[in-house]
Amino acid sequence: MPRLAVAACLTLAAAITDARDLALATWNLEWLMRPSVRDELLAHCDPKGQPRSDQRSLPCPGDRPPPPRRTQADLDALAAVAQRLDVQAVALQEVDGPEAARLVFRDGWEAVCFSSRLHPQKTGWVIRRGTPYRCNAELQALDLKGSLRSGADITLWPGTRNEVRLLGVHLKSGCFGGPLDKDDDQGEGRACSLLRRQVPVLERWVDDRAREGVAYAVVGDFNRRLESDARYPAGSDPALPRNLFAALSDGDPVGAELTRATEGLGSIACRPGEKRRPPIDNLLLGRSLVQRARGLRTQVWSYTEADVQASRILSDHCPIGVVLEGALR
Repeated sequence: MPRLAVAACLTLAAAITDARDLALATWNLEWLMRPSVRDELLAHCDPKGQPRSDQRSLPCPGDRPPPPRRTQADLDALAAVAQRLDVQAVALQEVDGPEAARLVFRDGWEAVCFSSRLHPQKTGWVIRRGTPYRCNAELQALDLKGSLRSGADITLWPGTRNEVRLLGVHLKSGCFGGPLDKDDDQGEGRACSLLRRQVPVLERWVDDRAREGVAYAVVGDFNRRLESDARYPAGSDPALPRNLFAALSDGDPVGAELTRATEGLGSIACRPGEKRRPPIDNLLLGRSLVQRARGLRTQVWSYTEADVQASRILSDHCPIGVVLEGALR
């Protein structure tokens, strides 16, 4: 199996030096929407908290500040970061559909396969224009009780020897570490209970891809520090896992084995001077995809001093990606 290497420079990506390399990334863009849409939705915000998936609304400001209002200069700064992403596809989270994605991903990109929820926090993809693709049915089972986010499912190069199936996810927030079976029903315990129920949904998706024998990956914001999570077993009950990674990567069926793109990465800082933290964004690569590559290289596009000048509003996440060397034939 190819060794996973971490890029020496984490602020600027090394270019894809071989046309046969497959490069993927994930980026949570923190409530990315048009400023006018943000203002309109905030004027009719939901005082009860986070709106449901079928509501076109924003939560009213309370314990947390309102979603950021970005200026054109902020959007241009994000677009400059996007220009540095030398990848074929990016899984997006917290983006209000293709129109919002195009505020940041401009010339040469196509915004596709977004989830259908009305809530402005959607999952979706941007791909290099001209890349063959097929949108698959979104994984709505992740949207428990209509209050969470479904998965954005896309196939690149369908029907060719380079075909790869990708699921973009944004899982339940609030259960970043420790076992999923916390026994309190408030705060972190409630968040862990919901995340725990999402895991079997993801496992079924992984198992289906393994049975099909296709190359696949699960990419996005897992809201989970998988570096520590992966050290512990899933537990004896597949329907009620104690940890996420071991439940997904259990080798049953054959091919349901995952490689974490951030394995060995440690902690990252997205901004200059920011405290380093273990990432909650990840790319989980199926065995069949990893076997196509002669090597793997992880990349983090941390924001530079130029990016954040004049207190630019970027995102509380920065892009993380992986290059699968020689994975395209």
